[in-house]
Amino acid sequence: MGKKNHQKKNQARSGDQPKSSKLAPIIMVTLGVVVLASVYFLTKPKMSGNPVAPAFGQLIENRPILSSAMFAGKAGQAYEIAAKIPKVLDSLFCYCYCKKEHNHKNLLTCFTNKHGSKCDICINEVLYANELYERGKSLDEIVVAVDRKFYRPYIPHRG
Repeated sequence: MGKKNHQKKNQARSGDQPKSSKLAPIIMVTLGVVVLASVYFLTKPKMSGNPVAPAFGQLIENRPILSSAMFAGKAGQAYEIAAKIPKVLDSLFCYCYCKKEHNHKNLLTCFTNKHGSKCDICINEVLYANELYERGKSLDEIVVAVDRKFYRPYIPHRG
């Protein structure tokens, strides 16, 4: 009987997979997840920190920006931002088309007078540009994003 029990045990074991072959897929999947997570975290762009776009340099618009203290709410915030990132706004087209209507040079020009306080397009462009700037976007990325978001065909005003 001893031989029969030994043969039964060997037959039962031969149908079972070894433990190492059961663990191999789990180990491979775990290793893959660790490698992918490592690559992701090592190559992920920084979301906070110092902005990439310079807010200084030679400007096209060289008139002074009106004080934000003259305005309330979003308008005041827009004038404050204009003083903080003039180079960024100096690089942006204003989609209220004040360039055609009022001979403005760029978005920064809107904040050298009271025009920026009365125009939702100007205010929203500045707020959006600042949001992108604070997220660390480059000047080129900001220009492209603002153009995509605010572009609309020019329709002349008839007075």
